[in-house]
Amino acid sequence: MEDEKIESPYLDEEVHLSKYTPLHVVWAMAKITAWQNFAHHPTCSKYKNHYFDIWGLKLCVGCTSLYSALIIFLIAFFNAKAFFTTNVIILPIVYLFGLVALVLHSLIHPSNKWFKSLFRSSLGLGMGAYISIIVLGPTWWIRLILISFIPFEIALFFAIRGKRANLELCEECPLHLADPPCDPMKNTEIKTKKINQLIDSQIEGLKRSRMAKKQETSYDNVTNSGQQENDE
Repeated sequence: MEDEKIESPYLDEEVHLSKYTPLHVVWAMAKITAWQNFAHHPTCSKYKNHYFDIWGLKLCVGCTSLYSALIIFLIAFFNAKAFFTTNVIILPIVYLFGLVALVLHSLIHPSNKWFKSLFRSSLGLGMGAYISIIVLGPTWWIRLILISFIPFEIALFFAIRGKRANLELCEECPLHLADPPCDPMKNTEIKTKKINQLIDSQIEGLKRSRMAKKQETSYDNVTNSGQQENDE
């Protein structure tokens, strides 16, 4: 059985701007750097289960799911605070549910993006529950203790996740030996530089065009002035 062909945007160094407007430039730059700023993984086919593709913009499955669930839970909490205050036991249960999801994700390492999204969403709900527990804390010192645990929990998350999790599939990828080699960092730098060069070229062209118009206008004024003097 043949290996699946790897499709990578980092083998092509060409860039194109359909229009030279601020919006088009920002959108082009956003797509080029999306794997760093939004997808948090290279956006080749090897990482297709690590990002969502929304209108050409790549978004990290884990972060998108986690923060969406966190925001939704907090909206629900602050809009139904009385309910959660009365049924406060729900919050620690949801928090423990999020911790279990984190541990299971680290043990199972699901390859399907929707399972990843499920685990990360569960973690987001747990984070929302923890923040809600802090808000409902009976005294200021209990809230302070709960807040002090947050750096530890963040460190635990990244320790379980691993430092090079975002690039782990690149380490044994055969495209490292391609010509040119697949290098997301270098490719992004080249494309960003080319976009800037296109913009600089366009600005320089506009400057030359304006200068030529000024010179033409100045020449016409001098010519008209000379004609008027001759007429007199």
